[in-house]
Amino acid sequence: MDKLTVYNLLTNSGFEKVHIDSDFIYFQDPSCIFPAFDTFLEYAWIVILVLTAVIIFGWGVLYIKNGIKINTVFNNAKTLLLILCILGAVKPIVTIVYGKDLFAQQCEIKQVSRASVDELLEIRNKRLGKSDENLLYENFNMIDSGPVYNEDSDNVLHHEEIESINQQSTSSGFHVSDVVRIEYENKTTVYITQNGTKIKRIGGTVAWRNNNPGNIRKSKFAYANGAVGETDKWAVFPDEETGLRAITKLLRTNSYNQLSVKEAIHKWAPFSDGNNPENYSRRVSDMTGLSADAKINSLSDNDLFKIARAIQTVEGWGVGTEQKI
Repeated sequence: MDKLTVYNLLTNSGFEKVHIDSDFIYFQDPSCIFPAFDTFLEYAWIVILVLTAVIIFGWGVLYIKNGIKINTVFNNAKTLLLILCILGAVKPIVTIVYGKDLFAQQCEIKQVSRASVDELLEIRNKRLGKSDENLLYENFNMIDSGPVYNEDSDNVLHHEEIESINQQSTSSGFHVSDVVRIEYENKTTVYITQNGTKIKRIGGTVAWRNNNPGNIRKSKFAYANGAVGETDKWAVFPDEETGLRAITKLLRTNSYNQLSVKEAIHKWAPFSDGNNPENYSRRVSDMTGLSADAKINSLSDNDLFKIARAIQTVEGWGVGTEQKI
């Protein structure tokens, strides 16, 4: 099974910090409870602050109603301060008892060999009979985070919501490398080859229908890098490989080349367009094994292709149906 499918299976099953190389699959120990401590503290302090605000408000109402007594105010303030000090001492006390900072502990990263996973999947396939890997998971992505290339400026990006996956089925495997043009109507992309064959792609996601894994908009950049047509907004590439190469070439432009991986993803999918670039960049780093601080111009072509594959996953690559017409 390919890396992308394994990654999607694990992340859709709730595994965190998944990374896959040629020999091993790495993931955070699912039984680890350390992250829960930080989450507990965050919510606990929110509750404490809310209760403190309610108490202070209540005191204020009573003082206004019954008259302010300096001694009472002082005593209540001391009580409140004592409560906050005790709560603030919980973390260092736990640290002393445990022997180290429990709240700063990192979960262990587990690893399993890809060979053993493939062996288990082979056993599963024999028991279940013929099945389609594309149906092993559903990849829902409600945000289309594709970049816009503006012919006057490399720095203009826009993103918007797209429809969720409306159909998940197998592809006929049609390879459209000899496409000469496309037709588009009502969310349906039709590829027309040199010999006049027409293949219609319906359902799935926008990225899949247009062989545009990065959701790159129609532009001079897209046509200069292999696009054979356009829909209402998006570039259409002749095949998936060309679409992936367009992502790597866009990352090599001046808009991205000087940025770190994290900065590049923040630019690719900014908060202002309804995205979560922190989560996006974290997923890209986990999938590729590349540091979020690594500069794009320091990465090899192979590294950029890994990033392109990761972008393809995060953007949403849901397979629909191909029909020859």
